[in-house]
Amino acid sequence: MRQLPQPRADAAEQPLGGVGRLLLHRLAAAQADGRVPSVVGCALVDGRTAWTGVRGRVGDRPPTLQTRYRIGSLTKSFTAVLVLRLRDLGELKTDVPLERYLPGTPAGDRTAEQLLTHTAGLAAMTPGCDWPHSGPGPADALPSADGVLGPAGERFQYSNIGYAVLGALVERIRRAPWEDVLRQEVLAPLGLRGTGTDPGPDAAPGWAVHPWAPVLVPETVGDSRAMAAAGALWSTPADLARWAEFLLGDGAGVLHPDTLAEMAEPTELSARRDGPGAGFGLGLQVVRHQGRTLVGHPGGIPGHLATVWVDRERRTGAVVLGNASTGLSPSRALDLLDVLGEQTLPLPEEWRPADVPARTLALTGYWYQGPRPHAVQLEPDGGLLLQPVSTRTRPSRFRAPACRFGPTPQGGLVGLDGAYAGEELRVRRDPEGRPVALELTGARFTRDPGPAPAGG
Repeated sequence: MRQLPQPRADAAEQPLGGVGRLLLHRLAAAQADGRVPSVVGCALVDGRTAWTGVRGRVGDRPPTLQTRYRIGSLTKSFTAVLVLRLRDLGELKTDVPLERYLPGTPAGDRTAEQLLTHTAGLAAMTPGCDWPHSGPGPADALPSADGVLGPAGERFQYSNIGYAVLGALVERIRRAPWEDVLRQEVLAPLGLRGTGTDPGPDAAPGWAVHPWAPVLVPETVGDSRAMAAAGALWSTPADLARWAEFLLGDGAGVLHPDTLAEMAEPTELSARRDGPGAGFGLGLQVVRHQGRTLVGHPGGIPGHLATVWVDRERRTGAVVLGNASTGLSPSRALDLLDVLGEQTLPLPEEWRPADVPARTLALTGYWYQGPRPHAVQLEPDGGLLLQPVSTRTRPSRFRAPACRFGPTPQGGLVGLDGAYAGEELRVRRDPEGRPVALELTGARFTRDPGPAPAGG
């Protein structure tokens, strides 16, 4: 694994200069105000871990980047990545009824995709089971009829049961324990040697803090059993920092970038609850914060709290872990991102001219839908942008399945977003090859704005 910046518990100077000092102050405030025995934080800049800090004690020593903390529901993101990797490898389909793989379950008419997005209509927890707060988890991952609340696809309902079923699905497909498959397909390729269901010798003990006194009360969590895929992982700050780098695009071949982007797209049902641009995707939570879109997942389990948030556009991120049941809100990771703010904005790529074929260059400029002017310009990546001139309507991007600035194929270009997403833009040319019309479903653009006005 790439060497991470090593934290110093008493450091006055940290990587990132003055910004590092501000980050350490936020982390120290989180530990002191939240009354958390130990806290570790990491900040990412330009897609890489650039700062780490620690506060508090594990036993008689400060925590380190190799101290293991239980990460609770952050486990679900790991399970989601594993399921989607198996999907992309062609080993399972996420859009078919579970009955194909797990016959006999009352949830057999649901799909893995619905489980991933918490829209399968399943209860939060197995009825009669209070894991992880007391006792072991259920012995069987498959829900009983009592665990099915209603039809799938009607509402967002956060469900631990759903992810337990996904763990069972992985085991049925691979004929091996969920954790073994996770280690082989995800953890090992990413170099996450400190992540697994075994706390190991360097684990931080879980604590609750007495509400009326500075006194620690031990917290214990029973064997997760069938719930492992929903919340049983332990991890280290170093591993979660690497996980954040993965979410920012350093995939090491585990997931295609398109699949990672798919995970971060909130469902319509969750967006209704959380607002535009926010909600829950395929195993990742999406939040809006100060005009930015952040992706990640919090995790909480008795005695431990953990959060990972990344800003995929700015390529920044934050990780915070602590060993207390309360006092370390997911917003503490947002505090670290706020400190980074504009002080670590990535530099725009340098503009450079390109060698654009004349046939492609001829598409640019003004086009008219009747008398309404539109502008067409080429983007740096070779795409085409079509935008109304006199309105604030969102522009539409089009791209052809060709090389950058390559010739426009005979079949036309496909809309990527905006009003014409998914539609085909065809270019009509005269016998000399000059473009004379752009045609979309229900729309035609020409170079002529129409007849001159009367009296002109």
